[in-house]
Amino acid sequence: MASADRVTALEAALRRLGMIVDGVTASVVVSEDGLALAAYPNSEDGSGREGIVSTAQVAAVSATLAALAERSLDRLAQGELGRLLLEGEAGALLSCPAGDVTLALLVEKEASMGHVLFAAQKAAAEIETILAAR
Repeated sequence: MASADRVTALEAALRRLGMIVDGVTASVVVSEDGLALAAYPNSEDGSGREGIVSTAQVAAVSATLAALAERSLDRLAQGELGRLLLEGEAGALLSCPAGDVTLALLVEKEASMGHVLFAAQKAAAEIETILAAR
């Protein structure tokens, strides 16, 4: 699969996730280096205005936290990272490994986290399949 086709397929997978699961406000496929490979919606407004988070911010934070979590789990002999969930007053950041990349989601506080977790795992598997296609 050509690179442009992969990006289109990744964006379609993220769009489906956003349409199926209530409360997911943003989703980003993030490389190990913290680069956004695909996003939905693709908000590149880096203005820093309150309430506006850019795709690049989500990607950078997610990659940093995933790397730290993986090193911590390794040091504590707890195996591979299954998922990372940070909950705050206004919502949550969920990161799920998807092969060599990470699926990062911003989730509203009122969202059904069980539904989000289930859908995120399915989307991560789909992303891994898309990126594995040659």
